Amino acid sequence: MTAEIATVSEPILRQPPVMPGLPLLGSAIPFMTASGLPIDFMNEAAARYGGLVHFKVGKQSFYLVSEPDLAQEILVKRVNDFHKNQVDAAKPKLLGRFLGKGILTADHEEWRPQRKLIQPLMHTKHITGYADTMANFGLKLVDLWGESAERDIHADMMQVTMWIIAETMFGMDVTQTPTLAAAAHDAQTIAVADLKSPLPDFLTHGRDRQAVEINKVLTDLVHHFMEERRTHGNEGRSDLLSLLMETRDEDGNPVSDDYVRNNILTLFFAGHETTANTLTWTFRYLDQNPDVVAKLQHEVDSVLGGRLPTLDDLPNLPYTLMVIKETMRIEPTVAAFPRFIGEDTSVGDYQLEGNSVIFISPYVLHHDPRWWSDPNVFDPEHFSAENEPNIPKYAYLPFGGGPRVCIGNHFSMMEAQILLAVIISRYNLRLASDKPVVPLRLITSSPKGGLPMRVTHRSA
Repeated sequence: MTAEIATVSEPILRQPPVMPGLPLLGSAIPFMTASGLPIDFMNEAAARYGGLVHFKVGKQSFYLVSEPDLAQEILVKRVNDFHKNQVDAAKPKLLGRFLGKGILTADHEEWRPQRKLIQPLMHTKHITGYADTMANFGLKLVDLWGESAERDIHADMMQVTMWIIAETMFGMDVTQTPTLAAAAHDAQTIAVADLKSPLPDFLTHGRDRQAVEINKVLTDLVHHFMEERRTHGNEGRSDLLSLLMETRDEDGNPVSDDYVRNNILTLFFAGHETTANTLTWTFRYLDQNPDVVAKLQHEVDSVLGGRLPTLDDLPNLPYTLMVIKETMRIEPTVAAFPRFIGEDTSVGDYQLEGNSVIFISPYVLHHDPRWWSDPNVFDPEHFSAENEPNIPKYAYLPFGGGPRVCIGNHFSMMEAQILLAVIISRYNLRLASDKPVVPLRLITSSPKGGLPMRVTHRSA
């Protein structure tokens, strides 16, 4: 009898649908003329062509993923096949220009040992100690508002999260942090230009000069903090700078100054601007939803009774957390992020070209009617105890996903929940103008020109 030999056939790959464009230019006009990341273009492409679409900007190939299963494959199952940086690039681009090979921007081999060393610094035992600091700085901010005033809420949220990050990260009242924030904004602008306009190196001299200037500002400030710490010592300190400076590598040697510099800046970005933007968008959407405000105020009043929130209060403020999660759904801090493809490869049953860029867009995923009821409506009930378990896992990506999920996610969520409870328990906030609020989506998303609001003390 002849034995039957079982064979496994290779899957038949297909080409993804192609977004039509102009001869030679492809989709360059809608892609490159957007003020930041071209989210409207991406949303339209996903709606018309489905879970994976191919488009070109000149000769450069781009892909957009808007299918949770494909996002999971890229971020979890085949994380080593899709890179954080342009493969074989002669010099750093995007945020790698400014964060070097830190934990956010390093590729896989250099990332893994960093994650192993830094993850314990973001452990619950460290960050929970910051809860009272967050609440006290929230109170410091609202004490500046008085009975009634017009405020740029985006500027205020940037200020309060700056105070918090200065204390928890550097252990000091850092007057230089506004300079740090301005440099971070400029760095984002250059990073997005690198992504949207992938020019050859000989045409990027202007960006390169700007990047050198920004890096000098960032490096000088962090080195100033490090020298101050070396002069006065780390004893008794539990801020993140001290913990990083005391970190030893796998061989027991102190980590380098560049290592500390790159990762303290990464944690600064993760714990400052992201939370500020989330809170800003929260107040923008609360202005449109007075019923949500009433329910939110009822919860914080019932739990806190006018006092500041503590760490122990957070489990008793579930609706406050639902409001924050819904904000991050409808206007995610990172609207889209790239991965880079070296050689020809595939995802799902789609063939992908080498030397290309693939986008995963939390914004597109978060507005897909297949996964969300009324996706363009602000509704915290999307995250109720009944509804949240039914959300496909990779249809909601406010912090990315997989092993490279944002390392500061727990810090950020705790900070946002505490600050929202402090502010909403004391003040009513309404938009000060009927002018449209326009998102500026760089690496992170903020309202263009700020968010003027009228704040009124609830006792007034």
